[in-house]
Amino acid sequence: MRRLILVASAVLIFGATAMAVDMWPAPWQEDPTDPHWVDGKTTEQRWEFPTDPENPVYVDNPFGDPVVEVVNGTYPDWVQGWEGGEIATWHVGPGEGKLRITVPNNPEPNKQKVIWVQVTSDKGPAPGGPATNPPGTVSYPKPAVGLGGTWYVYTAQVVIPYNPPYEVIEYTFPECTNIEEVVVKTICVPEPATLGLLALGGLALIRRRR
Repeated sequence: MRRLILVASAVLIFGATAMAVDMWPAPWQEDPTDPHWVDGKTTEQRWEFPTDPENPVYVDNPFGDPVVEVVNGTYPDWVQGWEGGEIATWHVGPGEGKLRITVPNNPEPNKQKVIWVQVTSDKGPAPGGPATNPPGTVSYPKPAVGLGGTWYVYTAQVVIPYNPPYEVIEYTFPECTNIEEVVVKTICVPEPATLGLLALGGLALIRRRR
């Protein structure tokens, strides 16, 4: 009974710290009035611990179920968090490890796919990541944010010049990294022609009502 109470307390501590690591909104959430994002189809998927990596703790993806594969990692591994209590993590090692995330997309043709990734870990991902298939252009629009000790929140953005039916996002981490949370948000941005057709359709509807 005592062990059960201790585990329950640790889970509560973990739950409280996990809420604090959402540092940056995706750009379409940061400025939803930007016309660039108009009519974009969005998804969001989040993995925290202690959970089975095949089952996100939160999913809002109308196009299918996201999947994450932990390559050379164990879960859950309880370690000291940035607030002093124990938290559950994916633990990498020995040797480097990978997170391989598959995210289904809007199947309709679009101009581009923008992927926003946030990772909370006690060691930074390998330089140049994440890699995606199909390949995209990676940028780091927000600085890493320290939570305390060696814990940081890292963000990256990937732009794919068209939206495939799904993409695979792969992060590489050095040995002995502890990963507490992974969040992936995406948006499929329509072609300008598609936006024009939508506008014409709206005008036609107004005229019909008049």
